[in-house]
Amino acid sequence: MNNIFDYALKSVFRFGFKNLAIGIIFAILVFLISSSILICSSLKSEYSTISKDLPEILVQKYYGGRAHFISQDEIDEFYKIPGISGVLPRVTGQYHFEREKLYLTIFGIESFEEYFDKNITRIAQNLSDFKPNFMISSQNVYDALRAQISTYGALPFFAPDDELISLVPSGVYKSGAELIDNDVIITEISNARKILGIKDDEFSDVTLKISNPLEVDFIAQKIRLKYPKFRVITKYEMVKQFNLLYDFKNGIFLILLIISLFSFCVILYDKLSGIRSEERREIGILKALGWEISDIIKSKLFESLIISFTAFLIGLALAIFYVFFLKAPIISNVFAGYSALKINFDLPFVFDFADFFMLFLLSVPFYVGVSIIPAWKIATLDAGEILK
Repeated sequence: MNNIFDYALKSVFRFGFKNLAIGIIFAILVFLISSSILICSSLKSEYSTISKDLPEILVQKYYGGRAHFISQDEIDEFYKIPGISGVLPRVTGQYHFEREKLYLTIFGIESFEEYFDKNITRIAQNLSDFKPNFMISSQNVYDALRAQISTYGALPFFAPDDELISLVPSGVYKSGAELIDNDVIITEISNARKILGIKDDEFSDVTLKISNPLEVDFIAQKIRLKYPKFRVITKYEMVKQFNLLYDFKNGIFLILLIISLFSFCVILYDKLSGIRSEERREIGILKALGWEISDIIKSKLFESLIISFTAFLIGLALAIFYVFFLKAPIISNVFAGYSALKINFDLPFVFDFADFFMLFLLSVPFYVGVSIIPAWKIATLDAGEILK
């Protein structure tokens, strides 16, 4: 057995250029697919952690193809629904910075309110410590808007009525997850109302706390039936939408692999359709020297395993290094978008053995089978017939 393995190892180097080309293509495919799996698994894991603090139900007033502000009278109706233990209307919305081509989320807070993010709640509890017209945002936002902040000493906003509102940077917001805090600007609720054009008795949306988590779907459906103008989204639906989004982006990325996969399949088809004259002659000589069919198959088995398994490990190792150490440059744009406000890809290390075991089964055994079948067909012939 050792002699057969040694011969197979030497055979790998004897046909070095051909095997190297196949190994490189194999490793590249494993690298690209593994990178996609690692990024998606890590993003889903991070969002799963974030989702624990999401509200049980989010209600928006939605009709005519767009969202509308919710009045205080409409919000008061939620207090009458049994099972709802907390009602928190929010003032939030997007603001566009034309020069930077950037959309940021304005989030208004007021004293002693409890928000879904504990860090925001902590800021609200210490609201009196901040100066008027303060703003707290992520470091990424400050970096993206550094030119305006350094020029004016504050960040200028223009309300819908053209009123100029300048907010002074007063701290960095860190929620522990850039998926949440990357594009958020936190300010006092009165400033948020002016910037977003929301009246004092109106709100962007409302979050609901449910006493019994088992009744979330029941209460959500009850609100949908009683108030058709409201769009009701449960925590489960928020997580599901997020997972579908990244599954979709992952699908787009995997489509880009079809060309590479097609070229690899062409190589495998060429290998399956027949053995080159040098390899055919080699098998004939081995048979003439007394090798059994099983010995020849074992040799080809070892040879194909050395190539495919080595390429698989190299591709997987490169993917891990690329995603978690280099922060996935280029590929990260597929998942994070091409906004000027980039997410720092500090992803948690998540390794789904089931996904990579499936990738292994769909690649290594397939290549091994394609390598053995032609050799077996030739090995069943007489040595003289092979060498003719």
